Amino acid sequence: MNRVLLVDDSPHAQRMGERILSDEGFEVVTVSNADAALVRLEDVDPDVIVADTVMPGRTGYEICQYVKLSPRHRHVKVILTAGVLEPFEEERIRQAEADGSLKKPFEASALVGMVRPLAEASAAARADAAAAKPASQAVSKAPVAPAAPFIAVVDAEQVRAAVTVALDASMANMVDEISRRVIAALNVRKHETPAAAPPHAPMAPEQPRVAEPPPPPRADSVRRITPVRTRHSSGSFVSLDINRPDPE
Repeated sequence: MNRVLLVDDSPHAQRMGERILSDEGFEVVTVSNADAALVRLEDVDPDVIVADTVMPGRTGYEICQYVKLSPRHRHVKVILTAGVLEPFEEERIRQAEADGSLKKPFEASALVGMVRPLAEASAAARADAAAAKPASQAVSKAPVAPAAPFIAVVDAEQVRAAVTVALDASMANMVDEISRRVIAALNVRKHETPAAAPPHAPMAPEQPRVAEPPPPPRADSVRRITPVRTRHSSGSFVSLDINRPDPE
């Protein structure tokens, strides 16, 4: 059974393409973006890829160019699709070496008429490559120089696509687990009774303020001197009258 990888971000186009091709005996795998298509390319190993040219992120042109440059997928045929109001870029189609182009919405006879011969050609090319491999190994018995060490090229976009696929697969379980924990925490908090606040210690009554006594009167530092009594007759000092009271 020939396998078809259908790449389109439109759920309607996915359903239509899958129904038409499945009814004709094709095994169809659908994905919604180019990154997921590049991840599934290895395990699906399709004979034909039907890819939309207008998608978020990578486009069908880039998928086609990647497949045509990959020695492992030389046999894979690529059909590029576009909506009624989305024109094809003929120069990009030529550069990507696409095997065909088709307008959407899919018309059953047009889609099957293009996919079937390409799928048969892909299966034949796959069989020829498999048959040629053992023959080449039998002929080459001379000692072969050691091959250069393999250098893995890390493609950040492929890694991101793989992580995205893994997260999409586990997202439902993660949401259920987080929701369960949040609900459990809210139920525990709901049944907890707030601790009673400790009673406040009574405040000591304010003591009345005692008025300070007035300062003692300041002593007079002036010494009083008994006036001198004179005798007018002689005009000389005769004596001091000590017992005489001071005048007012």
